[in-house]
Amino acid sequence: MRRIQRETAHEEFIKNIISGDQAVFREIWRVLLFAAAYGVKKEQRTPLGTVESGKAFPESYFNTPGWKGFLYLLGFCDGENSDHLKNDEEQQNKLITAFEEYANYGLYEMTKIVTSSTDPLGDLVTFVIDNTQEELEAPDLSGLTSDDDQL
Repeated sequence: MRRIQRETAHEEFIKNIISGDQAVFREIWRVLLFAAAYGVKKEQRTPLGTVESGKAFPESYFNTPGWKGFLYLLGFCDGENSDHLKNDEEQQNKLITAFEEYANYGLYEMTKIVTSSTDPLGDLVTFVIDNTQEELEAPDLSGLTSDDDQL
């Protein structure tokens, strides 16, 4: 599997949100994973622009048990079949590209919040919280109190 890249335009933004006393994320992989999940949620991908190959890292850098599952789910977001589950290099590279592009979209959206805000850190934290809460539909409770029910 090829190394994961990110657009150089995001370097300063990423550095700012993973370092210091008020870091929103602790590691780069967490930023990228959140940004990709946001891209998936919005069904938006942005191809990478300029990248610095020396800053690419192996997928093993993602220190979470759900990483491979997340990658494979991306394949289902973009396709109608299960070809991406094949253990061949071409399919694996397609998954990495999808991840990079979803993350790139998410990073651009996060950067917009920070650059257009009077409270960048507060607004970014709010953005993260708002986009990590589950959006559940209200359950249909009709029929639970019908006269036909006997206790």
